Order: sequence, then C-alpha cells, then structure tokens
Amino acid sequence: MKEVTVIVPIYNVEKYLRACFDSLLKQTSGSFEVLAVNDGSPDSSQAIIDEYTAKYPDLIRGIQKENGGYGSVLQLAIKEITTPYFLVCDPDDTIEPDAVETLLNLAKVSGADLTVGAKTFVYESSEDRDYDAAYNREFAELKPNTVYRAGTPEFENLFFLDPSPHAKLYKKKLSEPIEFPTKVGYTDNLLFYLNLLQADSVIYTDRSLANYLIDRAGNSMGDVRYSAMSGEIRVFRSIVAQASALKNVPDIFWYRMFASFKFMLYKTRRLNCSTEEYAAILDQLEEFVTDLNVHGEAILPYYKKFTRAKAIERMRDEALLDPRKEKRTYRRLKRKMCREYASAAKAD
Repeated sequence: MKEVTVIVPIYNVEKYLRACFDSLLKQTSGSFEVLAVNDGSPDSSQAIIDEYTAKYPDLIRGIQKENGGYGSVLQLAIKEITTPYFLVCDPDDTIEPDAVETLLNLAKVSGADLTVGAKTFVYESSEDRDYDAAYNREFAELKPNTVYRAGTPEFENLFFLDPSPHAKLYKKKLSEPIEFPTKVGYTDNLLFYLNLLQADSVIYTDRSLANYLIDRAGNSMGDVRYSAMSGEIRVFRSIVAQASALKNVPDIFWYRMFASFKFMLYKTRRLNCSTEEYAAILDQLEEFVTDLNVHGEAILPYYKKFTRAKAIERMRDEALLDPRKEKRTYRRLKRKMCREYASAAKAD
C-alpha cells in the first residue's frame, strides 16, 4: 500500500520535466507514487509524461485537464489521490533521493500533521547552490526534529515558514476541505496556511530535501503583470475567508496576513500595467486590508513586536488596522502612490 503521492503540476515546462521525473525515480522510498497533472500545457510536456508513464506504469500516473491554473491542479489531485500523505514537486524543481523517505519517517514517528524540510536554491544562470532553512530566521528559530504542538508559544514560530511547496509533506484529510481559486498562481500559500491552521502538530527538519530553481523565466514570483497581482490578492483574500471559518485561529496568523498585505503593497511599485490598472490593484488591496482590520486588535501587538518600519509608516499602518481610520488613511495613501506611479511611467 502506497503512503505518499507526489503531485507534479505541469504547464509549459518541457525543458525541466525529465530532470524532475528522474529525481523522483531515484527515491529511496518504495512507498510512494507520482501523479503528473498536465494543466492544458501547449508544449511537448504531454509527450514526456506519456514516455515516463509507459516506462514506469506502477510508479507514475498521468492526468490531462483543461488549463485552470495551479489551484485547479491541487483541487483535482487532492480528490484523486488515495494515499494518506502527499507532497507537491513543481516540475522545474527536483527533490533529494531520500526526500520522500525522510519526510514520511518523520511524519510517522512523530504523528505530525505537517512535516517540513529545508531546501536549496539553484539557478539556471550559475552553478551556485544556496541553502535555505525555509523560514525567516530574523524573526524565529526552529529546532530540527522537534514536534511543535498547536496552542503553544513555540508553535507561533511556524508562521514564519516559507509557504512554498518545497519539502512539505501534507496529510490529505486536512487538505480535502480547501477550496482553491482557479486561473491564478500563489495557491501554494493557501495550501500551506490552511493546513498549518488545522494542524495539531508539526515537525521540522533542517536537512535540505528539495532543490528550488529560483530564477526560471516565467516563474510566478517574478510576474509583475496586472493579472498576476490581481490573482495574488484574490488568493490571500481566499486564505483569510477560509481561515475565518476555522476555530482557534491564532492571532499571529492575522499578523502574517497583514505582513502579506504590506509586501504586496510595496510590490505594486514594480507593476507593469496602465495607471488605470494600477489604481484598480490598489482598490483590491484596500478590500484585503478591510478584511484584516476587523482583527486589528489581534494584529497590533505582533506588528509592534516585529515591524521594522519607521515612525511615520508605523502610524499609517496602525491607522489602517483601525476600522474607524482605515478608509481615510488608505484614500490618502492611494492618491500618493498613484501620483508616484504615473510620474514614474512618464519618466520612462
């Protein structure tokens, strides 16, 4: 009986797909299978999937579907798999030979609902390899091979984990209720946060188990189009909406969502869009911060603890977290940012 499914979401990655599959074939575990989901890819990815499923029918299974984005792949795959655990391996990445075995053993020994490993950044442009602990060590310190229990102060450190899918073993039963937006990226954030919020226990290892190709052309992290930014906001609003239906959501989660709002707000300065689209993105971000400021009192102590903002910015952020002041404060901020964006566009 297989215990783990490795989900491989596939779209326009023919250049990398064989390396991904080959890394899965090298796994030391005999207790896993691969579900390769072709999300309507227009390149030759399907021919490569067919090649590997024909050669390894007991290990790799393929599914073809109409294009619906990363979230639609996760929605379909989680319903399709029959194993109690799954992990996601993006098709332009690889995992270490003992990744499945290590993550599964940790999960079974600890009973953890979520098992997380470190990763390594790799690059197309160079042979460099950079270790990444997979969490923000400026704000937290995680102990390897330690079980973190929900409701404890130590568990809060897990909210500084990188939400990317790399080297994360999920329990299927926690992921089944999740609703994934379609036609957008960043849905790995939704998968991570909603699993973390429902987990009774989590275990972390500082061993690098995944290799993340960080500078691939077309990587969603570098996409600064209007549609990509709008989709990112949509995903985070979905995270907040679905989290609001859960019990015992810790206050630090709402702070992390506010930090995500701040990140996206500053990211808008790099947008490649019209001034009208820029204003529309700022309107969408206002809807997001309005979702959050009902939790302002919960967010504020963590904001004061972790912020690196200067005095004027801190005053503005605290006003955004106050439902009585948010609309007026945001209108001023929007006018200022729109002027700056229009001025920069003219200069270019």
